[in-house]
Amino acid sequence: MSQRSSVLNHLTAGFSAVLVGYTSSVVIIMQAASASGASPSQIESWLLALGITMGITSIGYSWYYKTPILTAWSTPGAAILVSSAAQYQLPALIGAFAVTGVLIFLTGLITPLSKALQRIPSPLATAMLGAILMPFCVNAFEPIMTMPIVFFAMFTAYLVSKRFMAKYTMLILLVIGFLAAFQLDGSLLSSAQLEVAKPSWVTPDFKLSTILNIALPLYIVTMLSQNLPGIAMLRSYGYPAPVKPILLGTGIVNVLSAPFGGFSINLAAISAALCMNEDVDSDKAARYKAVLWAGGFYLVAGILASSVVALFLALPQQITHMLAGFALLGTLMMCLQTAFQSDKLREPALLTFLVTLSGISIFGIGSTMWGLIVGWLYALVMQGHKSR
Repeated sequence: MSQRSSVLNHLTAGFSAVLVGYTSSVVIIMQAASASGASPSQIESWLLALGITMGITSIGYSWYYKTPILTAWSTPGAAILVSSAAQYQLPALIGAFAVTGVLIFLTGLITPLSKALQRIPSPLATAMLGAILMPFCVNAFEPIMTMPIVFFAMFTAYLVSKRFMAKYTMLILLVIGFLAAFQLDGSLLSSAQLEVAKPSWVTPDFKLSTILNIALPLYIVTMLSQNLPGIAMLRSYGYPAPVKPILLGTGIVNVLSAPFGGFSINLAAISAALCMNEDVDSDKAARYKAVLWAGGFYLVAGILASSVVALFLALPQQITHMLAGFALLGTLMMCLQTAFQSDKLREPALLTFLVTLSGISIFGIGSTMWGLIVGWLYALVMQGHKSR
């Protein structure tokens, strides 16, 4: 492979990884920020903080270890915020983000803590996550009543793209969604201007309720659905995974970026694979360069966050619901498959799923944590009964 073609492959792989990761969930990040009560300038700060931290960590880790270590935001974590953030003040949520970073840091620092986290049965964690994602996917089909033509256009595009070019499904849906929005309102493009995003500081307020209902679920979901799969992805391609430095570093970055809206930075899994396969470079030791390009594209996306915010805020709500729901369909299917594949844990997973979906709140603890607690206790009781 010539040097010019290898550079082009690295650039293309890095751009594709960012494009797939960004387009598949930026709508959900916007919804999470809006649900938290953030103003447009604060939403801009969220995307700026996430873009800058993802860029710096991706470039830093990959350059130092000469390994394709791609970081990303936590899409499942953003889904938690969309469903729960409206109940709390923004400073309290920012405090919860910082606590999440501290917990990730401690997980890297204290080995028994990381081992204890891995003891949480995977079916219960994915059942909890599936219940969080379910409303998003259901809401994606509601616009069929109010925007039938737009809905069928996007749904048809979803089916066709999943069949022939699954990697770029969300990019295609974004294009169709924006074209439909422009058809409905020709002034959409005038809202987007190339401007450099500005950070917006929010002083954290640490409250027990947000630590229990936001920080802990965000930490558990980030570790189990992002960091652990990301580590497994690195090892599956034969790369050593520097677990402790990654958790320590991303934990610190999460704490530092929290006041600006950096709710969760973690290892990428699916999008990271785009920078690890043989198509990137026949030389396995050189594939990290694709992540260096990806980090650069992250930085550009973060700096231009104001344009992204303006565009997405101008979209009709029905279109954003379709984009978010279709983006999460694959994750929901994975969650349900994992949650109910084990005979021993099928009933506990069902209880976790239903309790989480119920939206209950008892003693200041929300349904997300209650779902995991009830399912785990039921699993322990039934295992004890069967052993006797």
